[in-house]
Amino acid sequence: QQPPQQQQQAPPAAAQAPQQAPHTVTPEEDYVMKAMTALQGRVCSGMQKKMADDVVKRLGELENKLKTGQVAAAVTSQVSQWCQAMDRADVAAASSIQTTLTSTVWDDHKNWLQATKRMVDHLKKGH
Repeated sequence: QQPPQQQQQAPPAAAQAPQQAPHTVTPEEDYVMKAMTALQGRVCSGMQKKMADDVVKRLGELENKLKTGQVAAAVTSQVSQWCQAMDRADVAAASSIQTTLTSTVWDDHKNWLQATKRMVDHLKKGH
């Protein structure tokens, strides 16, 4: 009976191994992290300090989630498009993407999505 018990114990150990493997950042995730850093530097400079600090903190959470593979590829792709729209100062496109993200992935990503909304709103005001 001992060999079957050992066999039963082996699969959980094997199942835990993939969870310990580090996430490899994809090129798109890398782009999003770099673009967000550049955008927060540009957009947050015109915000009140308290709001800017909050946006920076929330975007830090996005970066951590990207680095650890906690953001689905489809969401990363949308955030990439959002970054491009923001970079072009295309507020309408950025707002549309932000609204789509909010309605589809709010439960998992509400903290950093609040930062993207504040950034869009700040650009809408003409800053």
